[in-house]
Amino acid sequence: MGTTTREIRLAITAGDPFGIGPEVIRKALASLPAGVHATVFGDPALFDEETEVVSVPSAGDPPEPRGATAAGGRAALAALDAAIAAVKAGRHDALVTGPISKEACVLADGPADGHTPMLERAFETDALMTFVWDEEEPAVALLTHHVPLRAVAATMTGDRVERAVRTLHTALAGKPNPRIAVLGLNPHAGEAGRLGTEDADFIAPAIRRLQAEGIDVSGPWPGDATWAQRRRYDAILAMYHDQGLAPVKALAFDRAVQISLGLPVVRTSPAHGTAFDIAGRDMASAASMQAAIEWAVRWAATD
Repeated sequence: MGTTTREIRLAITAGDPFGIGPEVIRKALASLPAGVHATVFGDPALFDEETEVVSVPSAGDPPEPRGATAAGGRAALAALDAAIAAVKAGRHDALVTGPISKEACVLADGPADGHTPMLERAFETDALMTFVWDEEEPAVALLTHHVPLRAVAATMTGDRVERAVRTLHTALAGKPNPRIAVLGLNPHAGEAGRLGTEDADFIAPAIRRLQAEGIDVSGPWPGDATWAQRRRYDAILAMYHDQGLAPVKALAFDRAVQISLGLPVVRTSPAHGTAFDIAGRDMASAASMQAAIEWAVRWAATD
C-alpha cells in the first residue's frame, strides 16, 4: 500500500488484553504506512514504548489457562468506550477494533451482542456488517448478524433489504454503476415458492423497487451457485451470517476484514476472534489486523 495524500489518524482498540489483539496490533504497527498516525487504546504495558497509547484500566496479569474473564471484558469495553469518545470528538479519522470476547463482556456485566450492535448504539444508527479482502473480489454484506437461524426469516422485511442495498450502493459510489447481487433466503432462492415464500414475498419486490431507482441490483439468486460467479458483482448481500461468512472465510480466512458500513466513521476489524488458546505465545498472524489497518486508511482517505 502506498502513502496517503494527507495524514490519516487511526484509533485502534486493543480488544481483550488476554487474547491475541495486543500481539497482532504490535506486529501490524511495525509496518504502518507512511502518512498514518495510530493511537492505541489499551494497557500501555502491552505495547512498545514508542507506541502512542491512551491508557485504560489494566486487567492485571493473564489467567492460566487464558480465557474469558470479567477483567478482560472490562478492559476491552473501556478501550472501546474511550476510542468511540475520541472519534466522536473528531480526534481520529477511522476506528480499528481489536477482537473482543462476548463471554468476557457478559462476565463484566456488559452487552453480549458484540462490536457492531455496540457501535450502532453509540452512534445511534444502523450498521451493515460487510467483509472485504481483495479489490478484485466483491464486498460481502450480511442482512442479519448474530441471530439464530430460526429467527432470520422472522426479522426479514423488504424495507430492510432496501436499506442494506442502498448502504452498499452508497459505499461503492467510487465504482461506475456498481453491481450488487442479493442472495435468496431459501435453497434455490425458494424454487418458485416450493421451498419457502420469503424470496418472492420480500426480497424480489424490494429488488424491483431498487431497480426502479436506477440501482444495478439483481436477485434473489441461489445462495450456493452464486459464489462461483461472484466476480460478476461488486457486492453480494447475504441473508444470514453463515451464508455470507462461510465462503468468505474459506476464500480468505487470514485476509478478510470487517467494515461497518453506515456509521459516521470508518470502522474496520480483523475477521478473527481472541484466540485465547494461542495468546501470549507469539504465534498469531497479524495479516488480518494489517489488512484492517490498510482498509481503514484506504476508506478514510476517500471520505
